[in-house]
Amino acid sequence: MKLTATPTALALTALLAAGTARATEAPPDSTLIRYTAEELTVSGEKGDILRQVTGDESSILNPSQMSVYKVINMMPSLSQQSVDPYGLADIVNYHEAFRFRGVEATAGGVPSTTANVEGLPVTGRPGGGATIYDLENMENITIYSGVMPANRGLGLADVGGKIEMEIKRPQEEFAVDVKESVGSNDFRRTYLRLDTGEIGLGLKAFVSGSTSYADKWKGEGASNRNNLMLGVSETFSERVKLEAFLTYSKGLIHAYRALGYSDISDLDTAYSKDYSTDPTSVWYYDYNKNEFEDWMAMANLEVKTGEHSTLNIKPYYWSDKGYYLETATAPGGSNFIKRWDIDHDLKGILTEYATKIGDVDIDFGYLYHTQERPGPPTSWKKYSVVGGELNFTGWAILSNTSSHELHEPFIEARYRTGDWTLEGGLKYVNYTLPSIITYNTTGIGDISYEDALATDPGIVAAKSALDEKRFSRLFPNLTLTRTLSDNATVHLSYGENYVAHVDIYPYYISNYTAFSDKDKGITFEQLWDDREMEISHNLELGIELSGDDWKLAPTLYYAIHSNKQAVLYDSSIDAYYPMNDADAKGYGIELEGEYRPSSKLKCYGSFSWNRFYFDQEIASDATGNATIDVKGEQVPDAPEFMAKGIVSYRLGDLTISPVARYTSTRYGDALHEQKVDGATLFDLDLTWSRPMLGFKNVDCSLSFINIFDRKYVSMISTSDYKTLKTSYQPGAPFTLMATLAFHY
Repeated sequence: MKLTATPTALALTALLAAGTARATEAPPDSTLIRYTAEELTVSGEKGDILRQVTGDESSILNPSQMSVYKVINMMPSLSQQSVDPYGLADIVNYHEAFRFRGVEATAGGVPSTTANVEGLPVTGRPGGGATIYDLENMENITIYSGVMPANRGLGLADVGGKIEMEIKRPQEEFAVDVKESVGSNDFRRTYLRLDTGEIGLGLKAFVSGSTSYADKWKGEGASNRNNLMLGVSETFSERVKLEAFLTYSKGLIHAYRALGYSDISDLDTAYSKDYSTDPTSVWYYDYNKNEFEDWMAMANLEVKTGEHSTLNIKPYYWSDKGYYLETATAPGGSNFIKRWDIDHDLKGILTEYATKIGDVDIDFGYLYHTQERPGPPTSWKKYSVVGGELNFTGWAILSNTSSHELHEPFIEARYRTGDWTLEGGLKYVNYTLPSIITYNTTGIGDISYEDALATDPGIVAAKSALDEKRFSRLFPNLTLTRTLSDNATVHLSYGENYVAHVDIYPYYISNYTAFSDKDKGITFEQLWDDREMEISHNLELGIELSGDDWKLAPTLYYAIHSNKQAVLYDSSIDAYYPMNDADAKGYGIELEGEYRPSSKLKCYGSFSWNRFYFDQEIASDATGNATIDVKGEQVPDAPEFMAKGIVSYRLGDLTISPVARYTSTRYGDALHEQKVDGATLFDLDLTWSRPMLGFKNVDCSLSFINIFDRKYVSMISTSDYKTLKTSYQPGAPFTLMATLAFHY
């Protein structure tokens, strides 16, 4: 189904349109979210109903319009947690706190995010790439959970699911969009977009910019980000079109302090505890920040080679430069300041050809992608605090510059006959992990990474993996859909997904003394060679039913994960580190429904029961001689139950939209010794919208986030490099925000 939405209601629209994350590739009119300056419209093919939901320009769940994860978090089985109400500082352990059906797709040091742009993996982690895109510049957002087509979810990982974003093209006519937002904690954001319209010879363009700022809601520090984007489209003929997009972003983010379980067990303490204002303290807030500058360029050459055939060639490049500065804890419990300098890029090209042979639609292509480290990290510096100044004490990590490399050909086909649709495909993943050479840093001072390498330091063999590690495998998918009537369809799907975890390196370096003990003698090469690709096998059965004013979509799914990773304590070496040899299973029920009794009132709700658990005992030491009994236990940070709903009532030009979200109990560890209670949160959005003063539309809105000021635990990181244990964050308190938007 297709969603046409204002930025305001975008988070809600993903719910209305995603239809329980169908395994089949979304048809041309399926599972899409579209921004317009008007009200949100959801429309679909045969069997779907037409429904509309109005909203304000600020977006209830994503006021900053910079976090795609907040946009879709009302969908069933999607768990997204926040410490920052505006999404500017929603990072834990360098990744977003986000799960598909209990699966954390970016955990384990995976050097990619769950979001692709134009089908391309042009966002990465660690670094500053996740929020460089203003969502007002995105027209369609498609969410895949579990099974996905072979021609979607391309990149270094697709386990759990993938988010695909499509850029809003230059408009046919001249247009201006201006939006100003203010809110709690001195939040302010300005967004401007100018579309030239058709300016002759098939040429159109747009330019946009935004500046966002917010103080932290506890402790000292603030976050700000400035984004620019340029898009150009040139239609040379009916058959040839060239598009190019350029994005620039620069951000400075002060982080929230990672808390331990004892801190989070007392929520009053958690809501007041943060970094210090004393520069002589190792916990000083200005020693805990990150700053990044990003450039992204992509192009799309589209050539129609026939009536039903199109060739697309998409080169891309992304550059990310900056640093993390943060207080870290050594295995022995001592604290120091760590600086992680990052200067990496990624680049590649996607070639895709879609055609029709008889009654079969075929799409095949090839992605080549290369991405520099980190992750894993290439350098860490250590500092102490002396007299309110940082004092260099040595290098924690100095390793080579090396790259991930991916070759990914694919083919996807769809055949329709009568009431039946058969779709399937194959994706071949040839993924090479980089070599990691660790250098001896004795005598190397506080100089740049490049200058440090130029000293020609010696190699520490025990900390190195001199050879690359390669994974090669075919990943199939198959979906059978039957249209039962104009108001009912059913589908059965199977597909396989993948991810490779690379965070064993920083854990090994941090625990090197324990690993290299003469009685153990465990080298990094041994652990690196033991790394396996985590593979999920997904089966799904879904039904969609609809009437004149209602829709119901239940889904059943079952998944088997091999080589699931877990961060556990190894008593034999007295250290926490990730172990990559567990089997896990998942199954659950997703149910979403909507009811529209009148043109003024619309109701939507979703419910999900997600069991994702270890299916075996896990080896608890590096030799495999001891085990931990976690069989049958829900994996950490995976809620078993979630329920979400919205009611939208329109009274003249005013729309009133209350939202409720429930998340059940979670655990911060595999043994379920660190329990986190569930929580129910309520938001409220009031939007007044109408054409006036010569504008197409003027929108005024008030957003009340966590309106009852509920205290709860939000982010959980089970593999935090700073603590080498599980860390926690409290959720954002009550937040008020106002937005005024003009569309011309």
